[in-house]
Amino acid sequence: MTSKGAEEEASPTTSVPAPRVSSPAACKPETADFNSELHARPSIYFDGPAIVEQVAFMPLDGAIKEFHDSLEADGGISVRVERHTEFVTVTRVRKLDTDPERWPEPDLSEGDFARLAGLTSPLLVCHVSILVLGNPPGKLESVLNALDFGDTAASSIGGGAAQVCSDFRVRGDNSSRIILFNKDLNAHRLGRMVRRIFEIETYRSMALLGLPEARRLAPLLSGYDADLVQLTNRNLSTPAHQHKQLLEEITVLSSHIISATAETRNRFGATAAYAKIVEERIALLRETHVPGYQRFGTFVERRFKPAVRTCEATALRLEQLSRAAMHLLDLLQTRIQVEIEFQNATQIQAMADRAATQVKIQRAVESFSIIAISYYLLSLLKFIYETAVHAGFHIDPVIMLVAVPIVVGAVAITILRVKHALKAES
Repeated sequence: MTSKGAEEEASPTTSVPAPRVSSPAACKPETADFNSELHARPSIYFDGPAIVEQVAFMPLDGAIKEFHDSLEADGGISVRVERHTEFVTVTRVRKLDTDPERWPEPDLSEGDFARLAGLTSPLLVCHVSILVLGNPPGKLESVLNALDFGDTAASSIGGGAAQVCSDFRVRGDNSSRIILFNKDLNAHRLGRMVRRIFEIETYRSMALLGLPEARRLAPLLSGYDADLVQLTNRNLSTPAHQHKQLLEEITVLSSHIISATAETRNRFGATAAYAKIVEERIALLRETHVPGYQRFGTFVERRFKPAVRTCEATALRLEQLSRAAMHLLDLLQTRIQVEIEFQNATQIQAMADRAATQVKIQRAVESFSIIAISYYLLSLLKFIYETAVHAGFHIDPVIMLVAVPIVVGAVAITILRVKHALKAES
């Protein structure tokens, strides 16, 4: 049953203000729409022969303040600047009239690319040039020799729609060269395929930034291992009075390990993430074998994965060393705590023994207290008796003899009652 007031309140004619919903951009003015990430970093679409260069830089201060992309086009040249979490890439497409017989001469230096990215003296990560040509030739070796390619890896990619070749050598201008023969790729597919190849090279280079850290830590970790073994053996034989020195040395070792872990955690984590992207991009190439050549992706994986595994093993070794050092520290602290508890128990037992002795002494004193109090009371009665006799009163001496046991008994009963009363209160 509903009351009238409730019916009026629930009436559809009553206007209820709708809740106000803020957009993500309204919460923080600098925050972009979350959905824009789906459309970030699109490819540069082009067709025909072209030379495509991509240069990746890391700012010296390690901070990327802006994450938006920019694209500029001027005739047959297009430039895209992309800002990632750790690095900035500049991709430049320069169209060619015909397939060149020699590798095109570069018209921009790495300093020019850095200026396009708006950076001053950044750290070069990688410089990759892709020469996009027409259909793959019947004799691939002659074209590779003309373009100064050495031992080359080649694959058919995109389900046979293109062919990629690279010798993975870094030339004098710090660039590596790749040839892409376009057989059946339109402008959109060609742009995406070029982007995938660039991502393989760029993320591979970014992942390998962890390798120098792993090599730097290798001798340090060997020293930490030896120190840990030595401290563990000392923990078995160190007497109690030397625990403080051992505890300080274990704490110092644990601090060094934690410091090394903190210094390299982000770098090794980034290496694992970039390696995963490289594997995904290689899978997206959909490679097939070119007779007489090793596959492009296989070449990358065989020479790239050992370095990644070295970083993973170093990170795992750091984690295991940290756990072992903390475990040894816990064992030593437990041992010290047990010894402290044993010392406390010994002191408590000594206090208990002293308390028991005090109780025995107190009981002996209680007996002397009964005698002393009784003596003082009887002396007082004797003084009263003698005073009364001198005053002329005659008191039978038997009374004094009878008073002795009565006084002693009364004093003993009184002391025992007081003792029981104190026990009851406690």
